[in-house]
Amino acid sequence: MLRIVFAAVASAFSLLTRFAPGPRLIARIRQRDGLKWGVPAMPVAVPYYLAAGICQRFIEDGASIWLSVLMLWCLVMGTAFVVLGPVSLSLLGIARIRETADARRTP
Repeated sequence: MLRIVFAAVASAFSLLTRFAPGPRLIARIRQRDGLKWGVPAMPVAVPYYLAAGICQRFIEDGASIWLSVLMLWCLVMGTAFVVLGPVSLSLLGIARIRETADARRTP
């Protein structure tokens, strides 16, 4: 049973990573040449939070409870973009420190 759950989560994650723009952008920012775009990408969280608010309003007005899955997805993606900004700055600093140290070591 647990194997089925893990397989379902893995296939859903693979599907969302392949076709959804949010995870693709996050994966691009997490690469070394994309770390500088972490802070400018933080405002992308605003539409996700607005969509989550709209979903919440629809759910409160009597829409399908399955809309809460979309609301949860929007909240997770919005939070990911807000957290990604400071994290990418720290990763960029670490990468630059390592690159500088490597440049000093090689004559």
